[in-house]
This record gives sequence, structure tokens and C-alpha cells, in this order.
Amino acid sequence: MLRQIIKIDRDMCNGCGLCVSACHEAAIGLIDGKAALLRDDYCDGLGNCLPVCPTGAITFEEREALEYNETESGGDMSREK
Repeated sequence: MLRQIIKIDRDMCNGCGLCVSACHEAAIGLIDGKAALLRDDYCDGLGNCLPVCPTGAITFEEREALEYNETESGGDMSREK
């Protein structure tokens, strides 16, 4: 499915972890001291992580990705409406 999803530039990431805390769906984690999208289907594409990144390492891209899985991710899309 073609959809909007985050992209993390590991070279720009300083490993602060603010995006991990901002992501209510647990889609982002730290791997080897850098932020990484752990699962496409956990990213709701709303971008709560973007404004907290101090280095601008997180952007949106449109690409083929698994459909957002609200049930497994623990996200609640109704809170954003």
C-alpha cells in the first residue's frame, strides 16, 4: 500500500531519543544509539515525532509500506481527530 510514513536519516540523528518518547505507537526505537523505524505498520503517519527532533533527521516520505496496524501498535487514531 502506498502511504505517508516517516523516514529517519541516521547520519543526522544524534540519538537523543525524543522521537521515541513522542511516538505513541512504539514505531521508533534506538538501535546502536540512533533512531530507527522499527515497524512500518506501527507508524500512523501523523508525525508526532517530527517536531521534537532537534536535528531535523525525521521527514515524511510516500512509499510502499504495510498498512497502519492500530490494534497491534497500541495507537489510538481517535485521539488525533
